[in-house]
Amino acid sequence: MELVLDTVRKTFGGVVAVDDVSAVMPQDRVTALIGPNGAGKTTLFNAITGFDPPDRGSISFGDQRIDGLPPWRVAELGLIRTFQTPVGFTTLTVRESLLAAATPHFAETPVGALGLSRKARDHERASGDRAEEITAELGMAELLDVRTDELSAGDRKLLEFARSLMAEPKMLLLDEPAAAVAPANIGRLSQLVRRLCDERGLGSLIIDHNLSFLMQIADEVHVLDRGALLASGPPAEIAANPDVMRVYLGEDGAEGEGA
Repeated sequence: MELVLDTVRKTFGGVVAVDDVSAVMPQDRVTALIGPNGAGKTTLFNAITGFDPPDRGSISFGDQRIDGLPPWRVAELGLIRTFQTPVGFTTLTVRESLLAAATPHFAETPVGALGLSRKARDHERASGDRAEEITAELGMAELLDVRTDELSAGDRKLLEFARSLMAEPKMLLLDEPAAAVAPANIGRLSQLVRRLCDERGLGSLIIDHNLSFLMQIADEVHVLDRGALLASGPPAEIAANPDVMRVYLGEDGAEGEGA
């Protein structure tokens, strides 16, 4: 299965934020999306996930065309995203927040919501075990019963990532997952992203300004500049690309949009 972008374009007034971008991102690989501030990275994420549909072009996931679908429907198809600024329920504990992310459709019935059906009870037990497993892998086990609004900024980012895993995704779209995360936990995050891909075939499309983090875990890198696709290739090839180096040195870097 692949996430396929075909000449995707998005404008805001007279500003072209995404300029006819075409790319293929396999579900079972780690793909990095990089570029200077204002390159259009988050705008492209928003187009893929239904928060800000493209003006033209198409976006497909597997055999399903998804451009124009609402965000909840895109998520239902298995494309789960995180955000630059973590979202969620600030008064819930880490454990409660993770269990909320794992709530299945059958729990929305009165019987399911009360945990009265065997299926609901079995799912709740499995979700609890999964929450403990994920937080242990991310070095957050001791935070399970801490309220979300008491977490550090970095731990909130890790919780956002953990919540995305609780939703049983087919592919992850991670927006700045390493931002504000402590160096030791970035290492755990890197290992988990890579292991999920290698052992379970769960790939990711990742935006992050921490290039060393991305270059260590990515199979493929796409570079955006001023909304257009500047280069694509393996990390070593991208790191040696003179056009990419010129953009990051600031000669052609665009300012404006935050991502």
